[in-house]
Amino acid sequence: MVLTLEFFDAKHGDAFLTRWGDGGDRAMLVDGGPTGLWEGSLRAALLPRLPRSGVGAPTLDAVMLSHVDDDHAAGLVRLLAEIRRARRDHKPDPISVRRLWFNAVEELVDRVDPDLSASVQPLLDDAHHDEAVAASYNQGREIRDAAEVLGLQGNQPFEAPLVCGAVTDLAGLAVTVVAPDQAALDALATKWRQAKKAKDPGVLAASYTDRSIPNLSSIVVHVEHGGRTALLTGDARGDRLLTGLEQSGLVAKGGGLHVDVFKLPHHGSINNMEPDLFERVTADHYVISADGVRHHHPNEETLEALVGARGSADKYTIHLTNEIPFAATKLADLQDGRAFATRTRAAAEPVIRVELS
Repeated sequence: MVLTLEFFDAKHGDAFLTRWGDGGDRAMLVDGGPTGLWEGSLRAALLPRLPRSGVGAPTLDAVMLSHVDDDHAAGLVRLLAEIRRARRDHKPDPISVRRLWFNAVEELVDRVDPDLSASVQPLLDDAHHDEAVAASYNQGREIRDAAEVLGLQGNQPFEAPLVCGAVTDLAGLAVTVVAPDQAALDALATKWRQAKKAKDPGVLAASYTDRSIPNLSSIVVHVEHGGRTALLTGDARGDRLLTGLEQSGLVAKGGGLHVDVFKLPHHGSINNMEPDLFERVTADHYVISADGVRHHHPNEETLEALVGARGSADKYTIHLTNEIPFAATKLADLQDGRAFATRTRAAAEPVIRVELS
């Protein structure tokens, strides 16, 4: 095993495990899916897949939250709460988490405009009655508080928010942060300044309701181990993804990148696609985490753009975490005269696995 990615049935969200090293003895969990997933299926599916520490505890070298949105964050809130409860009851950690990577939105806007978040805090408190604000704010606060209690604060070894250009070696996994980039941070700060200037909590509430705003803060990482690579995109926008690849030095300006695995941003939403995204970023394996129930993901236009950017003789696989009839129909139409394959997680299996050796 060189690099393996296992994508859980995260419904309309994201949750997947990256493993690497000798026998897959290193592991990173990225996102935790929506409310109810941890208790319903994720915990049971995750535990037997984790490597064990010297004392036999299931271990994660890192847990990374791409951004604070329920379909990515809720499961991680539950995981951290379970560890806190075990410690409070003087019991062993159910899962040993060595590092937590997470960008608090307040820290991101303060990088652009120091103390902006503190000046906007009264408006945020006033906007807290809004359901979207409450969900994102509460989850972000719970994760931040849990990190402090569990000694996981600080995004170690980055010791700062994860932003474009940051790099680290995680037990032999080379990690390059692709997003958020400076333009995304500027856009986030602009929304908060607008709320401050208008003295209107509704402006801030609107920024939480518009899902494109938290998506601007989405962490994107490129990982490499043993010559195998993956691009893990959260819900990042296509334009920010391409800019971040250039600014992080992974591609030349206007150039392209080939990876083994490309996790499509925002569950294959057409709203996050840039016209030349699939022409500039190609892969042997494309993964779409979606169920097509709450949202019409993946959009047929996204699938057309992906396949249209590749040659008819190109061999690659499009993986789906769930059976989605409209996506299956579109992919079957697109396969006519083309060499690509499709693969869907079997209903009886908790994950769809991409193993790179």
